[in-house]
Amino acid sequence: MITIKTHYKTIAKAALVCTAMLTLSCSDDYLDVDPEGQPTVGSGYFQGANVNKAIVASYAHLLDYSQHSFSYSGVFSITSDDADKGSSPGDTGADKAKLDNFTHDATDVSVEGLWGANYKGVATANSGINIVNNPANNLEESTIAEYQAEFKFFRAYHYFTLVRVFGGVPIITQETDPNDQEALLTRNTKQEVYDFIVKDLTEAAENLPITPAQVGRVTQGSAKSMLAKVQMYQGNWEEVLRLTNEVIASGQYALHPNYAELWRIQNENTEESIFEVQGSASENIGIDNMATHHGVRGQWGWGFDVPSQNLVDAFDAAGDKIRKNATVIFRGEVMYDNDLYEDDANLSAVVSEDAPNPYYSEKMYFGPESANALEKNLIILRYADVLLMNAEANNELGNSGAALESLNQVRSRVELPAITTTSQSELRDIIWKERRLELAMEFDRFFDVVRQGRGAEVFGPLGFQAGKNEVFPIPQDQINLSGGLLKQNPGY
Repeated sequence: MITIKTHYKTIAKAALVCTAMLTLSCSDDYLDVDPEGQPTVGSGYFQGANVNKAIVASYAHLLDYSQHSFSYSGVFSITSDDADKGSSPGDTGADKAKLDNFTHDATDVSVEGLWGANYKGVATANSGINIVNNPANNLEESTIAEYQAEFKFFRAYHYFTLVRVFGGVPIITQETDPNDQEALLTRNTKQEVYDFIVKDLTEAAENLPITPAQVGRVTQGSAKSMLAKVQMYQGNWEEVLRLTNEVIASGQYALHPNYAELWRIQNENTEESIFEVQGSASENIGIDNMATHHGVRGQWGWGFDVPSQNLVDAFDAAGDKIRKNATVIFRGEVMYDNDLYEDDANLSAVVSEDAPNPYYSEKMYFGPESANALEKNLIILRYADVLLMNAEANNELGNSGAALESLNQVRSRVELPAITTTSQSELRDIIWKERRLELAMEFDRFFDVVRQGRGAEVFGPLGFQAGKNEVFPIPQDQINLSGGLLKQNPGY
């Protein structure tokens, strides 16, 4: 596997070659790729069935440790009021204790990891677009359009991560001159990045299939749902409503009847799944490590990123037993596979010292009696999120009746009473609370609160500073490599 360094120039050059796409594999049939040598972008190799091998790296990259593991859960979860750092008090987890109290800085590994991982994903997508566009590969127009759409979806996904974490970042495409330092190293504005994401996802939605070619591949619904979320972050409620209405009307998705089953290995890719990273017994170091570092310390894992008392109290205040029990592992609980999270009376002295946390994340559970965590999937988008986006958009646009219909579908699944208020302000607050409980420990809470403009209000007691902590620092190594062209975010 080619190592793609995080320096922009290196990344841009990597976007113009394809050899990195040939040595990654995953268990699902569309990702099973054997090494085939070193064909170049325009070699003519990527024809017929071989064109499928050009897409493998974008999917396989999602399983990379740098993309979806310790850095990801640190920035997306530990920073929020849903989660605490966990582990033991003396185990800082590199910068995870700093993320927990907002003392992180530009030298920390999590920001460096997410920066490099997502630009590697951008480079892989750019390389794929070059491959399918090259005349030497002699592809049918319909094939070119569909594969371009798939690569653009992934490029948009990585830029959506980057813009939420860092704000404005350099936009690098397959057409960016690798020798143009200004283009490679100068940050675009936040709005320019969002506009670029919208363009990619709009084009992706126009050309992706309605139903996946194989389980786990992205579809028109994946692109529209992601685009709706991007528009929600910008407050473009008419677009959020249009897109979510289209996804709902497509009939491709539904709420899975049993909320607790959604994260179990034997229940992956349910009717609720819209975009789900496919685990692989052969190549899944990222999600495997994420599941392990969430696992009960001293029994199944390292014990980081644990549900907070604040989250447990929020479930209790709402009378939400089903989602609480599906989200949080409690001491003494017998898991669905009959394994026991031992209570204090049963823990040995050594394990008692190593398991100081009363709660652990059940959504990342795999346990010793489950299949290997390498096979565990990671849900990025699901239908309940679409319904809640639809409810929020309808409420912001004054359509309280339609908002209640979507909201109450989500509540009914977990046996909660229907909401009836038509007050826009009251309903807004209820929908925000519903998003928290429905999507708890799913890496959504921090950026959800920030886009709602409530960062200081909600996270202030944790150390959040308005005007600074809405975004994270640009990695200092990247600023050094740029010779100062990259400018740091305020306050860091």
